[in-house]
Amino acid sequence: MKLMNYSFWVVGNRSWILTLALTSLLSSGFDVVSKNIAIAAPIPQPIQLSQRSQNRPPRNIVNAIIRDASKRSGVAIRRIQVSQSTRKTFGNPCIFNFGEICTREYRPIEGWEVIVRVRNQPWKYHVNQSGSQILLDPQVNVEGNTLPKAIANNVLSDASKRSNIPRRELVITQAKPKTFGNSCEFSFGEICPQQYKPILGWEVVVRVQNQSWTYHVDRYGSSIVLDPKAVVAENNTLPGAIASNVIDDAIQRSGLSQRQIEITNATPKTFSNFCEFSFGEICTREYRPIDGWEVTVRVRNQLWTYNVDQSGSQVILDPRV
Repeated sequence: MKLMNYSFWVVGNRSWILTLALTSLLSSGFDVVSKNIAIAAPIPQPIQLSQRSQNRPPRNIVNAIIRDASKRSGVAIRRIQVSQSTRKTFGNPCIFNFGEICTREYRPIEGWEVIVRVRNQPWKYHVNQSGSQILLDPQVNVEGNTLPKAIANNVLSDASKRSNIPRRELVITQAKPKTFGNSCEFSFGEICPQQYKPILGWEVVVRVQNQSWTYHVDRYGSSIVLDPKAVVAENNTLPGAIASNVIDDAIQRSGLSQRQIEITNATPKTFSNFCEFSFGEICTREYRPIDGWEVTVRVRNQLWTYNVDQSGSQVILDPRV
């Protein structure tokens, strides 16, 4: 439809130009109403669901976390739920690995902090973006597992061998699953690095007569470590071959006869590393344990201290003698 009869009594040419513009638009069949609707169409709002999904790891990672919690706790997968997940940038690998004392170095790791409810206990996990690293907070008290019988037998056999007490007279009084921060902590290191390379396993306490011996055992039972502070000296005897090596060394150094030299004490000991074994005064914190003996020898009126490895092949005299 054409509107050719419109007129505007306005001074100047502006109204005439407007009339022609309107007439041209209408004559071309353009729908003004539909044009206005098109322009006023609402702008799509952000989808809240996508924001929530960013806070939750992909389903395959969630499943992996739940499987880990189930394996550690013995609780069925269907009874474990993710109660909270938060997208997070961890400042550096130490923070990501639940390190208690970390440097200020900034080497960010993108990932998530995930809380899983196991029974009535919240378990905290850190997981990186790819899901290749899934770490449980080592402070989580993992309960509900029973020490496998094969591991229990191995621990009792070790305690029996060390104490010379029949296995039937030894009793495991406590066994709890534990995540050790690294191999140093697993091996009862007194000064350990902050590096977090977790070892899943058990802390087992055995009653040996009137004593309690603490063992650390990995989850497969392939590594069994007795707390070096356990008192086993009175039940262990220094092997004759090692005693001979020590006495021979003392004879050679002192020029005395064998009857003038006497071993007065021998204590089994786990040395943290070769530096400590060699009487180093300032040693690194590296933990590479050496099992052996600390042997005290009376030479005339002096006491000489030797460190000897378990095989007796390394006999080292304290250089302060």
